[in-house]
Amino acid sequence: MQRFKKAVKNNEMKINKDFRSRKNKNNVKSSFLEIDLSAISNNIDILKTYCESKTHFLAIVKADAYGHGAVQTAKKIASQVDWFAVNDVFEAKELRENDIAHPILVFMPPDKRTSIFYSDLNLTATVCEEEHLQLLPNGSKYHFLFDTGMGRLGFRPDEAKKVARLQTRYNSLTCTGLYSHFATADQPNSPKLKEQLQLFKKLQKYFSGNLLTHMCNTGAISQIKEAHFDMVRSGIGIYGFSPGKVEIDGLRPAMKWRTHLIQVKRIEKGECVSYGSTWRCPEDGFLGVIPVGFSDGLPRRLSGKLNAKIGSDYYSAAGIITMNYTMVYLQKRNFKTGTEVLLLGGKYTARDWADTLGTIEYEIMTGIAKNPKRYIMLS
Repeated sequence: MQRFKKAVKNNEMKINKDFRSRKNKNNVKSSFLEIDLSAISNNIDILKTYCESKTHFLAIVKADAYGHGAVQTAKKIASQVDWFAVNDVFEAKELRENDIAHPILVFMPPDKRTSIFYSDLNLTATVCEEEHLQLLPNGSKYHFLFDTGMGRLGFRPDEAKKVARLQTRYNSLTCTGLYSHFATADQPNSPKLKEQLQLFKKLQKYFSGNLLTHMCNTGAISQIKEAHFDMVRSGIGIYGFSPGKVEIDGLRPAMKWRTHLIQVKRIEKGECVSYGSTWRCPEDGFLGVIPVGFSDGLPRRLSGKLNAKIGSDYYSAAGIITMNYTMVYLQKRNFKTGTEVLLLGGKYTARDWADTLGTIEYEIMTGIAKNPKRYIMLS
């Protein structure tokens, strides 16, 4: 984090320029993520066009903002959103230590280790069983979570009457909200959306008072206005992707992953590359080695399927992606050592990788290891 702060302070654009010109190539990390904060800001504006002006907006910045850098993302969009949400209190602590004063909802329920943080850091807890209320310090705030069909955390809807009584029983705490989570919002016109919505509406009748009610995730924001209630939540959408098969026009991916060639050498027709010797060179040419592998979050399953941009063209990976290195067949091009390589971004985004691997963008972006790289923030 200290290296990151220093990089920001010393001018992100200068660092980026120096890397590209290779002036400081001996002092940079093997790869870095370039985050376009203006794209994140743009994506929030796009999502808010689906909402009424009175609807609160919660930005999800868990998992280091899906790999985009939680602190700098939160600072950039602070004026556009009303709440932030994180997975655990340690993520919330990082935001508070960096002067993020917004209300923060913590998705993971409190336990004996973490309960003290809620009052100390002015956080809002998620409560989905009575024991969570017993753990919270006096004066803490919380939201009740109901499982209306996600099959994950939350009270059952048929417990609503009993749950509502807990507000009185634990009167040293303050319930400020009520929420649930859609399971199929990534599927256009899914009938389960309506089923879950109706369940949530029915259980609301047991709760009185001025509770902040929320249920919509990114996919539901664009599909089901009736479910906007007091607040909507977005994670994947603010980082530039529509969930699943839902299409939200105007979203821009904010992440690019850059590295550079650390060696370029001749390779002859028929020579093998990497473990297992499964790849043979089709014609005499050049092989490039980049200092990124599966320990950095580059999926090994992309072996033979990765296309890296070098100069103005794309070149395919040769052989198996290894722990720390990936080889690229440069054909007849003899690039210089130090030439920049764009691994992710531009023509090939996290969605393309996800489609190739049969997974989702979330896994791709959050899987890029934090330690071997740094962020360059473009405002």
